[in-house]
Amino acid sequence: MKWNRSIPSGTKDKLFREANGAYQLEKKINDIVKKRGYQRIDTPMIEFEDVFDSEEKDEKEFYRFFDKQGRLLVLRPDMTMPIGRVIATTGIQPPLKLSYSGKVFRSNDDMLGEQNELTQAGIELIGYSSLKAEVECISCAIEILEALSIPNFHFELGHAEIFRFIVASLGLDDGAKIELQTYVNNKSLTDLKRFVARYPSDLDAFICAIPRLFGEADEVLPIAKSLLPNDTKIIKIIDELETLMNAIKRCHQKISLTVDLGLVALMDYYTGVLFSGYADLVPDIFLRGGRYDHLAEQFGQRVIPAVGLGINLDTLVALQYQINSLASLDQPTTLVHGSLEQLAKSEAIVKENPGYQLSLFETIEEALKYGKKWQYQQIIEVTQDKIRVVKVGT
Repeated sequence: MKWNRSIPSGTKDKLFREANGAYQLEKKINDIVKKRGYQRIDTPMIEFEDVFDSEEKDEKEFYRFFDKQGRLLVLRPDMTMPIGRVIATTGIQPPLKLSYSGKVFRSNDDMLGEQNELTQAGIELIGYSSLKAEVECISCAIEILEALSIPNFHFELGHAEIFRFIVASLGLDDGAKIELQTYVNNKSLTDLKRFVARYPSDLDAFICAIPRLFGEADEVLPIAKSLLPNDTKIIKIIDELETLMNAIKRCHQKISLTVDLGLVALMDYYTGVLFSGYADLVPDIFLRGGRYDHLAEQFGQRVIPAVGLGINLDTLVALQYQINSLASLDQPTTLVHGSLEQLAKSEAIVKENPGYQLSLFETIEEALKYGKKWQYQQIIEVTQDKIRVVKVGT
């Protein structure tokens, strides 16, 4: 069977208004982050697989192929790891405020209906250890979402070290770790009670309560602290989250912001606060990010504090299309038609008049038919002796 009339699963063609809207949305985001002082960075779509090497990688998500030397390459499934490679290998010195936009590729199960080709835009703050960097991420996201008129967006914060600390405290092997992660992600109270019965510790009460530890910070965080031993590291993590959320609310008093102590990082390089973004009419998380202070170490560098976030632009394009706020196509008003001998003269008229387009048809009859189909207001016919205006439809 030939596949020349099909496209791979999880990809799509964007036509006309959708393609233009996607371009305008990406451009608007890039303009906003540029004004906030971020420097643009572009990395190759093709990378060596080793760039994404980690203990917790899901190899099924990679699109793999070999170069002529037999080295294993992948289409990048993530934007942050290549930026870590850039920091480690180019000699540029932090602190840095970087921005990007581009394609990422993840090979998902065909039956799930997920996109395998995604357009992402994001920011990375490299060399900033202060919680001000986390606040800046949220502030930048708010400016972007307000500029795009995204309705009723909401942020949820968690912390990567909570789950990691539990795993280390219980001494879990990889199998038990995956099992616990599944129960936490599914917010399964019954399974967690059975799990702590097999792996008892002074964290039992907290672990069993994790499915309920989400919502307003001033309600959730005191309950969480009451379930923990006073000397546990998780208390300090909760204090950090509380400090950050108070700082965000001082800067953005109307923000919709909650906490979820059961958030588990999708990428193992996250080491601190985690961000998730939601909006009305969007079924999935469209914004993710967090702190990743140890990413540079994977590339042989010293520890460099860093925090960033990425936004799924395809989701926002679909939302804008749904609520009819997608950038519209500019509708030209006039088609300028002339013979091949009058092409230079016709071109000069087009250049002088916004909204004019050049006719590439052989005859005036073809130009009129096209103008009527695409709702032009008029046709300007250019001849050697004169210029004639013909109203479309007359």
